[in-house]
Amino acid sequence: MSAPQPHRAGEQQTPTRLRRADRKRQLLAHAKQLFLTHGYQNTTTEKIAAAAGVTEPVLYRHFESKKALFLEVLQEIRKATVERWNAETVSVADPLAKLHAIADMYLGSTREHALEFRIMHRALLDCDDPEVATCLRSFYLDSESLLAQVINEGQQSGVFRRNLDPRIGAWELIRTALGYTLTLPLGIPLYQETDYVSRAIECVFNSLLKVDV
Repeated sequence: MSAPQPHRAGEQQTPTRLRRADRKRQLLAHAKQLFLTHGYQNTTTEKIAAAAGVTEPVLYRHFESKKALFLEVLQEIRKATVERWNAETVSVADPLAKLHAIADMYLGSTREHALEFRIMHRALLDCDDPEVATCLRSFYLDSESLLAQVINEGQQSGVFRRNLDPRIGAWELIRTALGYTLTLPLGIPLYQETDYVSRAIECVFNSLLKVDV
């Protein structure tokens, strides 16, 4: 048998062959970064494939279109976020403590998961595709359902005001978190204060808490 020929300078090496699941994760990771940097409209399958070091035909073996890939990115973020919230609160019985935990995860983890949240929120602004809108709507309705349930539990236990519609309370929390996430990249000085998140949560919660007369 002849010995393997050494790689010559200038020759293009064949991309490392990954297992199907690993390749898919790699494509999703590069796609997330491009969707964040360039937006949905300006990101192409060609750019995603190039960033991952593969050809477009390889990408199309995993995703039938750019939209299919983007929808999977959004679904992945939605699933991971809701699972984090549920996992961190399953053992918390007190409604106020549970709501604090969720709010802290959303605001506090925004820095850790900034990429994911910014992709979701940027998609609200630059993509008007009905399927994408449906996926985003599901994410926010998941959030509403979880938060409204906790607020309702707090109303039943006498912690939160009973005359408050839990859905409205949920959306006020969502809008607060949304505004924080969208403005986080601006480097707002107040955000840099170590106790900002806890103070912001306390400010929002003051509108929910039952006031003793």
